Amino acid sequence: MFTKFFQKPTQQQQQQQQQRNEAEGSLTPADFNPRIDFHYGIPSTASILAFDSIQSLLAIGTLDGRIKVIGGDNVEGLLVSPKQLPFKNLEFLQNQGFLASVSSDNEIQVWDLENRVLASALQWGSNITSFSVIYGTSYMYIGSEHGDVTVLKYYADDRKILQLPYYIPANIISDEDGMSLPDQLSVIGVLHQPCSPGNRILVAYENGLIILWDASEDQVVLVRGSKDLELKYKTVVDCVKGTKHDLPDHLSNQNQMEKEISSLCWASENGSVLAVGYVDGDIVFWDISNDVSSKDWGPEESADSVVKLQLASGNRRLPVIVLHWSMTGSCNHQGGQLFVYGGDQIGSEEVLTVWF
Repeated sequence: MFTKFFQKPTQQQQQQQQQRNEAEGSLTPADFNPRIDFHYGIPSTASILAFDSIQSLLAIGTLDGRIKVIGGDNVEGLLVSPKQLPFKNLEFLQNQGFLASVSSDNEIQVWDLENRVLASALQWGSNITSFSVIYGTSYMYIGSEHGDVTVLKYYADDRKILQLPYYIPANIISDEDGMSLPDQLSVIGVLHQPCSPGNRILVAYENGLIILWDASEDQVVLVRGSKDLELKYKTVVDCVKGTKHDLPDHLSNQNQMEKEISSLCWASENGSVLAVGYVDGDIVFWDISNDVSSKDWGPEESADSVVKLQLASGNRRLPVIVLHWSMTGSCNHQGGQLFVYGGDQIGSEEVLTVWF
């Protein structure tokens, strides 16, 4: 007797029932399609941020695939990814009304902020280890676990993300400088150098190697690495004690060992100074305004090119996983403030947060 209650109606029966409901003014199944029109506040499990400085928009990505966008004049919106996965990267296409994200399963997504929809998605074939957008454009850099860098572009008219034929191969260092690299070397960061002649791209690898690539000349113009950290010539700033001192020779030799990069950002408006955070808790400022290759360095060039920032002196030193530089309007293009976040991961119980 319960069969008629649990038996699924046919399509014809559903259409007839819907017509009767519409004629009687009753609710139809289409009326029960819940969706989020408004959302207020910060969502839980927030894990990553992005900011559009021109439109004053803040995007907050969560661990379950949501993105909250907040702006002036009480602007708030919630974007929900089809996949309930964390975001590895989140960046605005500045002043263009689009937001780019990379999910933990390496899907690249571009969101249409005006219509609050997912405009395009591209599934990447390898693990994405770095992602960045060229400021003011729709060009994107993808760094992979295999050490190569690929260029993508989002075409708003066609609503498509397309891979461009230009890329930086993984073996570029060994070809240019005769350096041997491991079979798998992840790209930790890719940054477009502002105010540079031509199209220069800075690429940082997991093993501490940093290169500056000139796309117009199709060649490496600068190489830096752990071997260049001859800190016995440098001033080391101890932020805990507020002192400055020269590093002893035996500690200098220890620091010339391979150092693993965990984060980086430009520390000047014109791209002449690079701030690099390491897994061992060190922060190093590199002066890359001089295009002289590290193999041609002399003591004078070496002494003026690197400054180490020491945040902690104890045995427990947290990896520097977030670095962000904010300009202060200095006329020499180098004044600003640096935000540092140290920890095993975002949301760890033990973290270090510094703003100076």
